[in-house]
Amino acid sequence: MSSSTWRTFGIDLGTVTVALETDHVDLVRYLREFYQVTGGGPAEYPAAWTIRARSRTPEPDMALTPWKVGYRADPAGRVLTIHSTNERDLAITTRKAIRELLLDYCEARRYTMLHASAVADDNRVILVIGDKGSGKTTLALNAALTRGYQYLSNDHLILYRGTDGLVITSLPTPIPIKIGTYLDYEDRLGEPWENEGVDIDAFRKMPRLARYGRDRRLLFTFARLGQPNPVHTALGQRDVTVVLAGYGPNGDVSVPAHVGDPAAALWPHVRFDWVFDPDLNTRYLPRRERSRDDYAHDSRGLLTDLAACSRIVQWRHRGQLGPLLDWLADESDSGVTAWTRS
Repeated sequence: MSSSTWRTFGIDLGTVTVALETDHVDLVRYLREFYQVTGGGPAEYPAAWTIRARSRTPEPDMALTPWKVGYRADPAGRVLTIHSTNERDLAITTRKAIRELLLDYCEARRYTMLHASAVADDNRVILVIGDKGSGKTTLALNAALTRGYQYLSNDHLILYRGTDGLVITSLPTPIPIKIGTYLDYEDRLGEPWENEGVDIDAFRKMPRLARYGRDRRLLFTFARLGQPNPVHTALGQRDVTVVLAGYGPNGDVSVPAHVGDPAAALWPHVRFDWVFDPDLNTRYLPRRERSRDDYAHDSRGLLTDLAACSRIVQWRHRGQLGPLLDWLADESDSGVTAWTRS
């Protein structure tokens, strides 16, 4: 990273602002892939915390990450100092520390996290829930690239109660796009953030259907897709559809079917894995945290609230959101809403 004079940047997390003090332009460029970063001084961007990221040897009193990045938190002054001579490790640690402040805000509101992607337009929010390989990313990408929907979440959907009801947001994480899906939308996607060593030309020569069985992927960011992130979206009186998704056998598309016990159907998709894994959910700042039992209790309540304000359907698809949108339009024309169903 190239050095320059010290500058302070504001990082907007939608509900929390972080001040970043650094003298490395490339660190800021890296963070712009994940956050909305603006230039300015502390007075212009009053912040919950200040993060001072420096490319230098950790000081003796600093705690160390497994990658020997030094960090020291000052809760009274609300300052986190991060040191590393490895500039990539410095950037990753800084990104994750910023993420912690978003999580702290959500933890104060007793959030839950779901394996789900999410997209929205001015009137509608669609959550796509499912296990790995169920098409969450493909459907969200299709909606964003071909239908003009805003891409809100990829696989770390956060749900919490705001002042006026349920709110969704997501972790700012890389978006893995499998090679088959990437080549379908290559002309609209541009350059990936990271290609993980994939030989794209070799896959271009394959028959189209053969690409889909390959578990090779390219990494994008919300910024690369032209999408701001994180965005906090109040569900309010929006038309909300939750889709328990999966690919149809032999490429068949099913008619969406309403789920009989929505909260029970959603429960297996609550994320305990990421929330309680310290290797994934890193902790460089003092944070309030619940026990697993408390998290489970709060999650059940949030799922009940979500089920009460949305239609929840099971749907087998082939990677395009169009059939679901057509079905929703038919339901709207017939006067059926999520709030009138038994």
